[in-house]
Amino acid sequence: MSGDGSQLSRVSSLIDLHLRPCAAVEVASARREEEKDLLIALSKVLREIRLWTGEETDVSSDSDVEAKSVTGSVDSGEFALGSEEQIFLGKIVGDLMHFLMVHSQHVQHLTGNVLLAISELLCAHGKGWAAFVHLLFVYAELSIGIIQPCSSITRTRVHEDFYGILESYDLAIKSKLQKANWSTVAGIFRVLRCIWKYLKHDFRDQLVDSYLNSLNSFISHVTWNLLDDGNVVPKCVHMGPQMPKFIFLGYLTQLLSSVVEQVDHEMVQGDSVNGHQLLFSITKLVPSLFLCCLGKEEEHHDARISLYFRHKLLMLMTRLSGQGLEASILTLWLQLLQKYFQDLMSEQISMLEPVVDDSLEGSPFSASVFEENIQGTNLYHLKRQAIFLFIKCSLRLIFSEEVVDQQCDCLSARPCLSSHPEYCSQKKVLGELYKWLGQNLQHDTHCDSETYMEKCMHFGSSFIRLYAQEDDLLFKVLLEVLSIPIPGSEKFDEVKERIPDSRENTLIHLSNLFNPFNLFHSFLAEIKYDHQVLLDYLISKDMGISCAEYLLRCLRLISESWEAFLQFSYVRSPKEWPSTKERKISQLKVNFRLEPYSTGNFRHGHKLQGAGGKPFDKAKLCLLSLKYSVENLHQKNLFPYNPKVLLRRLTEFQELCFNKGCMGRVGEGRLT
Repeated sequence: MSGDGSQLSRVSSLIDLHLRPCAAVEVASARREEEKDLLIALSKVLREIRLWTGEETDVSSDSDVEAKSVTGSVDSGEFALGSEEQIFLGKIVGDLMHFLMVHSQHVQHLTGNVLLAISELLCAHGKGWAAFVHLLFVYAELSIGIIQPCSSITRTRVHEDFYGILESYDLAIKSKLQKANWSTVAGIFRVLRCIWKYLKHDFRDQLVDSYLNSLNSFISHVTWNLLDDGNVVPKCVHMGPQMPKFIFLGYLTQLLSSVVEQVDHEMVQGDSVNGHQLLFSITKLVPSLFLCCLGKEEEHHDARISLYFRHKLLMLMTRLSGQGLEASILTLWLQLLQKYFQDLMSEQISMLEPVVDDSLEGSPFSASVFEENIQGTNLYHLKRQAIFLFIKCSLRLIFSEEVVDQQCDCLSARPCLSSHPEYCSQKKVLGELYKWLGQNLQHDTHCDSETYMEKCMHFGSSFIRLYAQEDDLLFKVLLEVLSIPIPGSEKFDEVKERIPDSRENTLIHLSNLFNPFNLFHSFLAEIKYDHQVLLDYLISKDMGISCAEYLLRCLRLISESWEAFLQFSYVRSPKEWPSTKERKISQLKVNFRLEPYSTGNFRHGHKLQGAGGKPFDKAKLCLLSLKYSVENLHQKNLFPYNPKVLLRRLTEFQELCFNKGCMGRVGEGRLT
């Protein structure tokens, strides 16, 4: 390997050799012959850079550069470039940006592939990669400023010195971007998203940290509120086609969602400063993203794209909701859910029929974006996400000790999107949740009603069935509703005292609808009491931890209220649902009969009606079979994590069964 600047100089020379003759191509009106010549030239550049990358990887396989990269201890010189290297880097990216602006999808796509190849080359080389990625973000930001002049408020952008990118770049870059459009920004973000995918497979701390820093800088410098055309002064509105803008926003939301998932999983646990800052920036950005992607009105020119944005924004919020969000953010999110997803949340859960094909369709921003046969995102998936977030935000606000400001001092610089200031008190949040639950019970929310508890039980089974199609969301929502305190508990009394104006039966109503024993029995019935399904959940990479947490908390509740679990019973109706998952989803519609909670009988369970203890017998066999299976795998060192706590809880459950004389014949077999 030659001198430090050799790769940048080689790439610059290669571009001069093949692409300089094409530099005179008119961006807006390239002739067919010119487009063909340009595609051939770009292909030659791409092929040569990929060859260099292969050579670089072979040469550096035993070098200090790779060792430092793998250990995450790359020297700080990796970020800084000398003046000559800065010139080469600026020239490379600037030349390719010209071709990214050519009005040809084929040319834009191939130019993006060349940029990706350069990224991989610099990553293997060990120097210049961070500055290259940062410069791509700078080009994207300044392109937006040129497309939307209103968003480019008179200010000087300060580039971070450790990237070796000078402020003087601004003028040079802007001169190259006079013909930039939304296709240019979309092309840059396609490259940046692909670079992030590459990083996910080789999660090097230094490289990822520099990427996150550049992304955070980009988010901080763009005036997002002005990207909503409805809020831009007419003379500042770019009158070109809107589809490329939505493609850019599609790539952006995809990138942010992926970054949040990876950062939360890999980096926040390691106390990454850039990771924490970026999560905060993205959280603040959510309301502006709704306005940019969906507009002020709940209408969109393309229903497929509207559904896709709703899906991605809900996914982004779901992943961000794992952070300790402030009450003001939760309040604002409730407003967004009411504004953009009221149609999905208002339909009664018990009226929803399970569907055989509940899968999600592909992105409408694929190569076939203009084809008419793209169906869009499944509405059931959106409904689950929206209801999950509505319940989570509401419960976090209701049971949080943080006092929510009545004036709704939200983090957004814009006024609240909702005209309902009542969201900003815990009492009103509780009232909104109560109203939503009332819609699901056809407003039958009186505990003394003859049909009230039957509807509560039916709601519980329907609630489980709604989420059974998406296991990861199922355990997330079950864990959330477990936070609802049981009447008579210390937590229940504390919430009543903190929200004195709320009606007591509102909290009791919540507890009845989300009765943990009802939901746990419904969950076991939904999987047909198959302990192998539970085992599959527990060893799953995606949901194993959340499933284990749910089981642990349920087993603890069972030990505290044994009689309630033991006596629980239900009566099945003969109606059966069509099968959708082998051995995983029970399709029997279940009707439950259970008395309301007694506020003075928390410790010893509650009055129950029904015939016998068959649900208990089936649940007992399922849980004890699970215990034996986990023990067997653990003894052979085949269980993916330490299950000792779970085994201890299951052992306590087994002892309760013995002590209470419940270890007789179960079904057609006998436990031994």
